[in-house]
Amino acid sequence: MPGPAFLRGESVSLHTWEEEDYEFFEEHRNEESIRRPLTDVSPRNRQQVEEHFEERVYGDDDDGMAFLICTGDREAMTTGDADGLTRVGEVGIPWVNQPHGSGMLMYWIAPDHQGNGYVTEATALLLDHAFGQRRLNKVWAMVIEPNDASQAALESLGFEQEGSFRKETFYEGEYVDSRRYGLLAEEWLADR
Repeated sequence: MPGPAFLRGESVSLHTWEEEDYEFFEEHRNEESIRRPLTDVSPRNRQQVEEHFEERVYGDDDDGMAFLICTGDREAMTTGDADGLTRVGEVGIPWVNQPHGSGMLMYWIAPDHQGNGYVTEATALLLDHAFGQRRLNKVWAMVIEPNDASQAALESLGFEQEGSFRKETFYEGEYVDSRRYGLLAEEWLADR
């Protein structure tokens, strides 16, 4: 069962990852349509998923943030009631460079739930928290060139393309460009 909601929006809530959620993570992060755009080429078994969470989510470095994205009725999104929640993906800023106040954004949505605006809403909740409460100055993301949906989501949130890394990533049999997007706290907070 997901932990209680940490952040709530209109149609999504962000929850802490719990051991009961590992199966969802393992199933979807091994799915080609998820891992390929994330450029994650290695399979993960249950032990590796557990180690991943021990290091990244439960480790000593508490600067990073990673959340399970859920949908459901309002009460379930507040309490974390598993019967009323549907796990749909992940959003996070897992790597924060604290001395410089910058962090790298990442997200994914299970294929059955893509196209519903969940990434945009979940990312907006996370950005409100990152810039408002955690006082980050900048959030950035890397996107491979063929991933038009991810680029559109970032641009709809106000991210600007800051650069292109030529033939940076091996994707579906060829090297493709990666684009870096960035958003400053002052840009995000000015519109809130």
